[in-house]
This record gives sequence, structure tokens and C-alpha cells, in this order.
Amino acid sequence: MKIKRSSVIIACLVVLLLFAGWLAYSTLNNELTPPVETGFRDWFWQVRRFDLLAQVVLIFAGTLGIAALLPMEDYEQDG
Repeated sequence: MKIKRSSVIIACLVVLLLFAGWLAYSTLNNELTPPVETGFRDWFWQVRRFDLLAQVVLIFAGTLGIAALLPMEDYEQDG
């Protein structure tokens, strides 16, 4: 199985953009410390960052799994 260089570059760019967006969001919304009055469960449902991050990772892993199951097509270039 041969992976094209352009596909690797695009995948790296997508990952970098996702990380940059998450980093920008976390710096602009500084709510990572749970309040003292509430428990972990209440804080986890109010902040929702980790839930969102887990969902993004699972969706990305699912799409990569489906892409791995699909057959690769060999394109012949006329040159």
C-alpha cells in the first residue's frame, strides 16, 4: 500500500489546524479549574471541553478506519 505524499501533508495540516483551534479556544476561555462548590461531575458537564475533544478524536479515528477499509484506486497518469 503506497501512501501519497500530498495525502500525508494534508492530514498533517488538518491535525495542526485542529490543535491550533483547540489551543486558541482554551486560551481564550480559561475555565480549566473546577469550582470549589461543585463536584467533578458538575464541572465536567459545564465545561465540556474534554467531552468535545474525545468526540473529535473518535470521529477522526472512525473516518480513518473507514478510509483504511476502502480499496485504493490506482490512477494511471498519461505523460
